Amino acid sequence: MPSPRHHVIIGDGATAAEFAGTAPLGAGDRLTVIGPQVAQLGRGLAYADHPNDRPWRFAYLLNSPAAAVDPDFADWLARHWDDVADKMTGRRPDWLGFGARHIGVGDYDALFAPRAICGDYLRERTEAMLASLADRGVRIDRRAALATDLARQGDGFRITVAGGEALLADTVDVATGGPAVQRFGSDEGETAFGALYGNEEAIARLLKPGQEIVCLGANAAMLDVLRFAQSVLGEDGVRLTAITASGLLPEPLIWTRPRRAPVVPAISGPFETAQAFLSAIDTEIVRFRAQGATMAELRPGFKAWITEHGLEALLPPLGERRKLGDRLERRFRRGTHDSIADFQRLRTAGQVRLVQGRVTRVWARGTGEVEIRLDAPKQEIIAPLVVNCSGAGDQRAFDLMTTGLIRNGWLSLQAETGGIAVSAGLEANLPGLRYLSPAVTEIGDRVMPLPLYDLATLRDHVRRANGVP
Repeated sequence: MPSPRHHVIIGDGATAAEFAGTAPLGAGDRLTVIGPQVAQLGRGLAYADHPNDRPWRFAYLLNSPAAAVDPDFADWLARHWDDVADKMTGRRPDWLGFGARHIGVGDYDALFAPRAICGDYLRERTEAMLASLADRGVRIDRRAALATDLARQGDGFRITVAGGEALLADTVDVATGGPAVQRFGSDEGETAFGALYGNEEAIARLLKPGQEIVCLGANAAMLDVLRFAQSVLGEDGVRLTAITASGLLPEPLIWTRPRRAPVVPAISGPFETAQAFLSAIDTEIVRFRAQGATMAELRPGFKAWITEHGLEALLPPLGERRKLGDRLERRFRRGTHDSIADFQRLRTAGQVRLVQGRVTRVWARGTGEVEIRLDAPKQEIIAPLVVNCSGAGDQRAFDLMTTGLIRNGWLSLQAETGGIAVSAGLEANLPGLRYLSPAVTEIGDRVMPLPLYDLATLRDHVRRANGVP
């Protein structure tokens, strides 16, 4: 589209920041970024910061070592180490103490860094990209607001924000992140059930030393609840139960010194069914495990193998690729080493437990307690505080903007996966509108082999769409 034009990005996380910083705009063009936390563009919910007097400010850690998340972040961490160490001194849990062996030899690449610290890096990176745009003559505006509606107006768009203000745009990118935040509470007052992120203040008010906190799920979010409780209560006050259908924790992705090379699968295809494809992968995993491979070698090795060969070539039938869903991801679940070690240690001490079962119903009893009904095996758990760590669950639990785009037919839902399909250039079903979030399961003719929660992968998709090498 010829200049001058007005391009709008809806979102305030890392994906929105990448859309903004690499936007193909020039002198005289306008760029507007809309999001509730747009002043901290790049953080979003995943890398959010909190006031310094909140004990959980630096509690949440990355799921992978710093250099596995982003090699540039690992370099940034090394350059800013004195400041990082100062911020983390005296914090609980003792992050510096746990990572002492890596820190002592300057191996910052291997640390599971606090997500808020990674947010500092993303903010610095974002501001540098926006400054470059401004130097090219692009006018940049940030609107700290929630975009509630997107409508067609002429050849462009009209975006409505909370409060009723409307903006006109020639082109729009939507990067609103994962599912809508599940508020902790109700219109009648605070209840004892909800999600963690964005609800820390409410949960901290309800949390009492020695009180059991139940997590629905035993994934990375549950590990964050554990660290949240450790930071608020101190370790002696923690009592936690995690309910999981598998009965398993994620595996820590630990980097050793010297590093071991990623595995190289010896699998020949193509496969005709998803089950045959997964069975071949399982056989290789068993072989590599017998040779001493851990998740640090398995996950990057298999990811590189799929990228090199292409899922389309390995599993040609489109319907079978769609059947993979998150079944491949479940084989390579990884979690924060620090938190998994703490969970196992507190489990031995009798302060935390892992309950295997499938949750069939959760409801408030009207007594300030929550009742959880499990199947396989049948049992009931009554708890004063329950945190939903089960992830997106129903893929259709989208944020407000995404829900509206689907309702208008501008985004396509893939029936088998419940995820969103966009074109190879991230275009939606309307010229001038692009979309990317972890809810996307298909880009062009490619089915995503792993969910789009990886920072580097999301960044790569945006840069390709914007024509940036």
